[in-house]
Formats: sequence, structure tokens, C-alpha cells
Amino acid sequence: MAGSQALRLRGAVFAAALAFFFLTFADLARAQYPTPPSAMSAGRFADLAETGAPPVALPNPTTVPQPSYYPGVAPAASRVEMGLFDTITESIFGKPDPNTWRPLPLSTLFSEGWNEAWVPSPNGSGGAPRQGWINAADGNLYRLSFFTFAQGFNRGSKGDGYLGAYTIFAPLSRRLDLIINVPFVLRNNAVTGLPVISPNRPGAATPQSHTGFGDLSFTPRVLLHETKDFSLTGELAILTPTGTQPLAGKTTVLTPSVGFWNNFAGGWVLRGGLGLAVPMDGSGDNLISQLAIGHTLTEHDVPFFGDFTYYLSVVANTPLADGDRTSVTLTPGMRTHVGNDWYFLAGLPTPVTHDRVADLGMIFWFMKAW
Repeated sequence: MAGSQALRLRGAVFAAALAFFFLTFADLARAQYPTPPSAMSAGRFADLAETGAPPVALPNPTTVPQPSYYPGVAPAASRVEMGLFDTITESIFGKPDPNTWRPLPLSTLFSEGWNEAWVPSPNGSGGAPRQGWINAADGNLYRLSFFTFAQGFNRGSKGDGYLGAYTIFAPLSRRLDLIINVPFVLRNNAVTGLPVISPNRPGAATPQSHTGFGDLSFTPRVLLHETKDFSLTGELAILTPTGTQPLAGKTTVLTPSVGFWNNFAGGWVLRGGLGLAVPMDGSGDNLISQLAIGHTLTEHDVPFFGDFTYYLSVVANTPLADGDRTSVTLTPGMRTHVGNDWYFLAGLPTPVTHDRVADLGMIFWFMKAW
């Protein structure tokens, strides 16, 4: 009975997600675009300092007339299309001209952007940069890499846990990003931060600490829709059971999800996402919901405090087989540009429910954009 209820609940969640997905797309397809790129003043762009460099000549380009998305307004610069290899090479290693950015609507998802090199997205109309936060959905494509250090603290006899990881965002085109996460060291349970329970003698189980390599993950992310103030992405995270036992997972976990980013007023940004973690061994699906709000206070080039942003993120993890075990975590955090496209981020994950990852956590990112 419990299995059939879980199956029905999974179906209901998928149906609701699909309905929300398509209703959102239909609304976005009808929406009008904001100020055209040709009329934008030179501004700051997410995770990329201004260089003032002229557009870079791309190899073997095909120039395609750019249709006007703005009735009565001159079209943006012509888009440049390339072959597969050149698109990937320029996206990862090229020097993009931010002024060539233009909106990518949902209506051209299957016909536009796939054979164009990545360019950084502009700040929103209110000046907010499109930048990632800890424990928050992105809703955007990036070109950067960062190191993570996370610590989980527990009271009483429970042990603490920590994590060291390296993550890279490698854009393959204007529509596609590949995210690779390598947890090169972790201490104690990878999911809960608690010591692994291992039997030491018949009829008894005591916690034992372990250190090892975590599970690799690979996430292709697609830019579904982007204007100056709003972007929407879809992705499929693939977590592989490649880590050291007993810390690592025992099966592949697929997590399809959607995320959005919106500069709704001044330097204020609202972002969020919805995903479903599906273990391939059928051990139980988890619905992951996230919403965050934050405010950017400074300009990009302020020494040590460029693009200084504070934010609050809420993450809820709900096992579909047992909704009463939902865990909710609040993460107050900050982000700052320290110079030369290096960034420092800090977050303080704080559980507010009985089910929790750890009694208290801290997460630091040391990030480099290129």
C-alpha cells in the first residue's frame, strides 16, 4: 500500500511540475522583452570584469541576420554561428564580447543559440549581476570554477563532518553548460555529516568516523529562456556512485530540475528552483524545493567588496514516501568580488526542522571566473 501511495504521489508531483513548466513557458512566450541590447549602456556582467576589448574574430563564422524581438526597434547585432567544435572551443576558451549578448526566447529553443559561442549575461535593469549563491538555484549559465569547503557541526556524541570539493562550469554554447563536481575529500557521512553507523560486535552498532572520496556528479544545463531581467534553465544532475564506501552512495541518482533568476527591483534578485531526486535503485524519491532573495550593494570594481551581495536561501527536502520527514534549512550568505575575477562566498546553513543534515553548518567558496 505504501509503495502504491508513493507511486501515485510521484505521478502527481510529475504532473504538477509539468503543468507548472508548460504554463510558465506559455506565459514567457507571450511576454515582451525589456530594453534592447543595442540601447543598453556598458555595464557589469556576471562573473566577468569589463575589459573594454573589441569583439574577437571567431573562426569560420556564419553571420545570420538577427530578427527584431522588439516591434519598431532596430534589431540587435547579427548573431554568429559556427561549427560544433569551434562553438565549444570559443565557449570555453574564447574572449567573449559582452556587448554581443541578446535575449534568447523560449520560442527559438530548438533553433537558436546551440551553434553560437557563450557570452556572459548582462546585469539586470536594476544593476543586479547574474551570479551564483550558496544553496541557491542558479537559473543561468556560467563560465567559472571554484573550491568548496563545508563543515557540519553536531552536538553531543555525534561527530562532525566536512567536505572539500572542486566544481567547474564549462559552457559549450549559448544554450548548454556542463557542470562537473568532484568531492575530493569528505569526512563522515556524505549526506548527513554524521559518523557512519558500523557494527563492531554482534547485536551492537556504534558510530565510526570515515574519510574518503565522494561521488562525482555531471550536470548538463540548458538555457531555456533569457531576457535582461529574467532567465530560466532546465538541467539533469547525474550523481554517480564512484566514492569511497561506506561514505559513497550505492546507486546512481538522477535529479531533473528547473531554476529561474529575476532582477525584480533595483539590486534585488529573486531566484528559485524545483527538482526531483530519483535513485535508480528505487530507494525513494526526494522533492527538492529552493527559494532565495538577495540584494547587491556595491559596484563590481570596488576593491575587495565588489558586487557585495547578501542573501537568504530556503531549501526544503521532502521524501515522497514520507512527507512528515521534510527537512528545511535556512542559509544566510554573502558574496564579494575581491579582484581580478576572484570571488569569495560564505553561507551558514541552519536547520529549522527535526530532520536535518547537521545541527549547524558553514560553507565557503573560493571562485575564479574566466
